[in-house]
Amino acid sequence: MPYIQDIETCRETVIGTGGVSAGALDAALDAAGPALDRLRGDVENGRLPALAIARSEADLGAIEQTAARLAAACDDVVVLGTGGSSLSGICYRALNPVNSGPRLHFLENVDPQGFEDSLTGLDLARTGLLVVSKSGTTAETLSQAFALIPRLRTARGADGLSQATAVISDPPAAGAAPAPLRQLAAELGLPILDHEAGIGGRFSCLSNVGLLPARLCGIDPAAVRQGAAHVLDGLMSGAAPADIPPALGAALNVAIARERGLTQAVMMPYLDRFAPFAAWYCQLWAESLGKDVVATTPIAALGTRDQHSQLQLWLDGPPDKLYTLIFGAPQGTGPDIAPPEGAGPGLDYLAGRRMGDLLAAEQEATRETLAARGRPVRVFALPRADGRAIGALMAHFMAETILAGDLLGIEPFGQPAVEAGKVLARQKLAAMGGGPGNAGSGRGRAS
Repeated sequence: MPYIQDIETCRETVIGTGGVSAGALDAALDAAGPALDRLRGDVENGRLPALAIARSEADLGAIEQTAARLAAACDDVVVLGTGGSSLSGICYRALNPVNSGPRLHFLENVDPQGFEDSLTGLDLARTGLLVVSKSGTTAETLSQAFALIPRLRTARGADGLSQATAVISDPPAAGAAPAPLRQLAAELGLPILDHEAGIGGRFSCLSNVGLLPARLCGIDPAAVRQGAAHVLDGLMSGAAPADIPPALGAALNVAIARERGLTQAVMMPYLDRFAPFAAWYCQLWAESLGKDVVATTPIAALGTRDQHSQLQLWLDGPPDKLYTLIFGAPQGTGPDIAPPEGAGPGLDYLAGRRMGDLLAAEQEATRETLAARGRPVRVFALPRADGRAIGALMAHFMAETILAGDLLGIEPFGQPAVEAGKVLARQKLAAMGGGPGNAGSGRGRAS
């Protein structure tokens, strides 16, 4: 099993009135049955490619070839993309930080100083570029590309730029003109990979958007999809919702929020290599379900760090959160942490221990401390922190989010409020005074 989900310390019978009652959970599980049927139908009829792609191998050859081309030409690869175009790649990079391939640098923001700082120390003659935008019109990604491509072309030449670049974007609709990113790529002769049709950015972790960076980081895309396929096979098995982890997770989220008035959902990995997974989850949950006041707000955390910064609030503050902890299997691993001679008294508990023993103890202690205070805690245990495990977790939470949306009556695809903000930002940019290279009207500048 790539992972095991344990919800026992979310139950009323275990933690008291902060937990979900059997009746509320059973009612949500009953409603999850029809939701599962709809999800299965969408997978079978090609309407849910974000999950169905777990069983595909058709694009793995192109991913391998593109990764090999970039790795041969580059010591560093700059990835331009924001939100769903970068978060899964960041997750894969964290999973294998000691990588013999090119170093990946993700530029997600358009802070000018941050942009320049990110390029400091890079040999542009050995730097490549991966540009990701589903629409091909993302203002932040286009502006980054427009700023960086001339520098790389100067450093590498036109042929070198083509060898060291890849673009991922939607193909144009029949009869429509290509989006700006594809037009730019065609003009400069940059290789283009099609963004998978019907897969939105935050659901693109199992497509080339996530798996090309994964391959560059030394993570096997086939193993990622094998982990995801394990989850998909369970979803399609016809088993009862209580026996399908994503359905049980969706029912738990909805039932306990309704019954106990929970408004927040904390995601807290205990493994550094899964730290970016919490940010990936936050976008998935917030952008998919944040279209109604009934949706809970996701919060990213990291153990053991946040035991020293947030746990006080979680224990003595408002009881309005569901906690999801991701545990590894660290016991018996890592360096010896036995106190040296002269370290002083009171440290006997560290004698004969390894660092992984401390992490294992802290994981369980946090769970038990929260549960003892009546806080609901769900645990995902990972026997191995590898590509198969992260593929399974990503498929689990995509399915859990889709099913929770069904139970809440929320359509989980699209992000209309975000689109409104993009339109307004473009209007404000167009209204600025001045021209290219000009600071503008002067409003807001320091005197």
